[in-house]
Amino acid sequence: MKQKYDAAALIRKYHNGTATDHERWLVESFMLIEQEDEHFLPDEARMAQHLAKIERNLAQHIALETAKKVTTASPVRWLQSPWLRIAALLIVCTGIAFLVFMRQESQTPSASAPSPATASTLITPGGNKAYLQTADGQAIDLNDTQNTIHVGDKVSYGDGTVVWSPQTAINQQALNALHTPKGGNYTIILSDGSRVTLNASSTLRYPNQFSANERTVELHGEAFFEVRASRQNGKKIPFIVKTKSHQIEVTGTAFNVKSYEDEKQAKTTLIHGRVQVRLPQGGAIHPLLPGQEARIHNSDIHIAAIDTAAALDWKNGLIYFNDESLVTIMKKIERWYDIDVEFKNVDPNIRFGGSVSKYKNLSDVLRRLELTGDVTFITKGRRVIVTK
Repeated sequence: MKQKYDAAALIRKYHNGTATDHERWLVESFMLIEQEDEHFLPDEARMAQHLAKIERNLAQHIALETAKKVTTASPVRWLQSPWLRIAALLIVCTGIAFLVFMRQESQTPSASAPSPATASTLITPGGNKAYLQTADGQAIDLNDTQNTIHVGDKVSYGDGTVVWSPQTAINQQALNALHTPKGGNYTIILSDGSRVTLNASSTLRYPNQFSANERTVELHGEAFFEVRASRQNGKKIPFIVKTKSHQIEVTGTAFNVKSYEDEKQAKTTLIHGRVQVRLPQGGAIHPLLPGQEARIHNSDIHIAAIDTAAALDWKNGLIYFNDESLVTIMKKIERWYDIDVEFKNVDPNIRFGGSVSKYKNLSDVLRRLELTGDVTFITKGRRVIVTK
């Protein structure tokens, strides 16, 4: 039988330092469910904004032991009691310590905090997975103990081990392709020294050697580019990224491109340097400044200032919910954990805020979302049903 708790007593035990690990986990999870970003320190305004949600979640997940306790220690009275003020003050004063605790838990899930998501198998996070399709027709699975390949006349890992060397002469501008499956990331260093890190379910097409006056690659999916400036006879050689929805031209800069075919909107986010964005068929050129993002939808380009940390969450080891819809969040989770997602009797446009480590097991990630009280997950093999 599921253990029940008195909400007011739980907060009292937490404040007095007598709570068990599991009881501390319950309190901290509810208080920090939308405040897991390590750069965010809660304030009174943010706490007031979420009191109703905290009340509802605690009422649902920390049931009172008896009907009498429901009468004498109802959720409404508890919210008006000094214990919530103590808990709120405790969070403000020791927010950093709480965030460290949650961050540690994100790396090593507590055995005393079982996941409410029903899982028939333990689904672990993705890793270094990719395969190389060469211009001469070979398909080569890349070593998952490595994370980077260098290309040129041959392809090798970072430690110098040769992956592929053409046996016959080939056109150096013929395109090879690096593919990452669901649950895969991999980095490629191109012949000019530019570095590209691919997110899951992505493909980068590139030549073994760039031409003397242009560097062009094609992307399907998402990748982070660190482009090295290059000159020929004193003239800058442009670096062009072609996607289905738009084209990016740069000389030397760092930026993120997201262009999945199963998402309505494509994005290019500039971290530093300068880039120009345009539609594939030409038209107006849209320059970006650092901290700006180009959003492309139905042949329209909109420029907006954004928090670049949100765009780089996947590269920085996070699944970041920057006021994003449930359907967008689940697409990230679906790609990284190699699962199939089904929505059933739930609004896919519910929005969430916060972040969680992408190196946690799937059940732990789903648990964080379930704690909001807005969704429930049922896991059957590698299929996840999202419901109310």
